[in-house]
Amino acid sequence: METKDSMQAKLIAKTEEDSEFRARLLTNPRAALNEAFHIEIPDDFNVEVHEDNTRTAHLVLPPAAELTDDQLQQASGGFYTPSCEWI
Repeated sequence: METKDSMQAKLIAKTEEDSEFRARLLTNPRAALNEAFHIEIPDDFNVEVHEDNTRTAHLVLPPAAELTDDQLQQASGGFYTPSCEWI
């Protein structure tokens, strides 16, 4: 199974070699990925492709960690649990 990094490297190499593929990837990434790499992307999964330029950079953050109900209550001031004992 390929890693995310190796697949991304292949994808970038293809965009550098094939300007038509690059244009399709920007306008319809789902179809472009299917045509070039035979990747079927589920309908409920969104794919967005952005192109950096000299005046714009795109930063991709990982998903935020989901908090449990107890953690949410603590964060909202529901109660306080000391992390150490005072002498």
